Amino acid sequence: MRALMGIDVGTSSVRSLILDPRGRILSVCREEYRFDIPEIGWAEQDPEVWWHAVCRTARRAVGQAGLGGGEIGAVGFSGQMHGLVPVTRSGEPVRRAIIWCDQRSAEQVRAIRESLGAALGRYTCNTVNTGSLVASLKWMQENERENYARTFAVLLPKDYVRFRMTGRISTDWTDAAGTLAFDVARGCWSEEFLGRLGLHVELFPEVLAPSDVAGPLAPAAAEAMGLSTDCLVVHGGADQVMQALGNGILEPGVASVTIGTGGQVLSLLTEPRYDPGLSSHTFNYLARGQWYFMGATLCAGLSLRWLRDHVLSGLSYGDMAALAAEVPPGSEGLVYLPYLLGERTPHMDPGARGMFFGLSMKHERGHLIRAAMEGVVYSLKECFAVLEALGIRVREVVASGGGSRSPLWLQLQADILNKEIYLSDMSEQASLGAAINAGVGVGCFDSYSSACRGIVTRSPNPYVPDPENAARYGEGFERYKALYRNTRELM
Repeated sequence: MRALMGIDVGTSSVRSLILDPRGRILSVCREEYRFDIPEIGWAEQDPEVWWHAVCRTARRAVGQAGLGGGEIGAVGFSGQMHGLVPVTRSGEPVRRAIIWCDQRSAEQVRAIRESLGAALGRYTCNTVNTGSLVASLKWMQENERENYARTFAVLLPKDYVRFRMTGRISTDWTDAAGTLAFDVARGCWSEEFLGRLGLHVELFPEVLAPSDVAGPLAPAAAEAMGLSTDCLVVHGGADQVMQALGNGILEPGVASVTIGTGGQVLSLLTEPRYDPGLSSHTFNYLARGQWYFMGATLCAGLSLRWLRDHVLSGLSYGDMAALAAEVPPGSEGLVYLPYLLGERTPHMDPGARGMFFGLSMKHERGHLIRAAMEGVVYSLKECFAVLEALGIRVREVVASGGGSRSPLWLQLQADILNKEIYLSDMSEQASLGAAINAGVGVGCFDSYSSACRGIVTRSPNPYVPDPENAARYGEGFERYKALYRNTRELM
């Protein structure tokens, strides 16, 4: 059996990982990029940027692993969720991708919620929010009619990259669920919902299992990636699902808390769970008959990136962490709302805006950084509050994403969430999950559980809440929630 490649098509970067058949990680290569903000509240990326980053990182990963291109037997995917990539009949992008943190469809979302109300739960078991594929497509139908008319199919980001590899237009059910046009209970596109919106169901691709093989690499793609044409391409799945798989999360009771570009809380379910408060999501997991709860905040790691790039230029993330560590818990009264792109859980409010509250002459750079980190974790605590209100029980929490590589952020999660935080021994969980999924798809592994038993390990020593800090952050959390309530009308 040949080696496996897992590719994570993220918002801030692409990562390509090589896994040998015995479960050893041979190499990981990463290439950063940005998304564009042509107008306030908009967020776009050029799909060609993803493709070229995938090709370059794939070649480097193979070389660093000391392998030849013909020694990679299968490629699998993890991808940023929700984004709209409209393509023509020949597969050319109609326009730049409208990605998950885009807010331009606020008016369309308002109209959908007002016209359909509680029926949304019947159609998809979810509400609709800005940045979702279905909302962005509705915006395009109303505002870019020529582009809508040219659209032959709508893809999600990783599905576009896989199309470039195989020529097949398709998706998987974990990513289809995140379009918010998918009936997660029945496992198919909600034709009734799309009909109510006046959108054409024919635009939506076939839906397969994450472990289904899409086909072999096309010759042009094989040459671009430095691989062989007998390499099989497996569908893959949404980044949150692949990240959870890379953490070995295969049963209810274990939650994943992710701090990446955005932030998410995920926990598996045995049945679809509709949130009557419309503040979270239920999506499909790896196998039929599996679902998961997801709460999300839009600007997690992105808050620190914004500080680094626009306020504290010249500092590395390591410098920022060192400055924040010098500041006492609670940032001496400084509170940050991480709503630079609006907010999802629990507010589902594209009009929410970020702020630092309580600034004084005493506050320095480290205070801004620590307050931002604390504000992100407060937002994740709100996700946990929704999860618990729905009666979902969690006995263990596993940290993921870039935030899991920061000891300070890990301790903040333990203190603010007031929970023990476990950590996988491998930091690139999404691309690892993509490789494991590819291995299941081509028969390298008998099952997800057998693969994870042999590959995924966790540190036996969790980050433990400090009781004094937890009490202080409990008070800070109440101030954080009050700040949004009392300023929303001014945003």
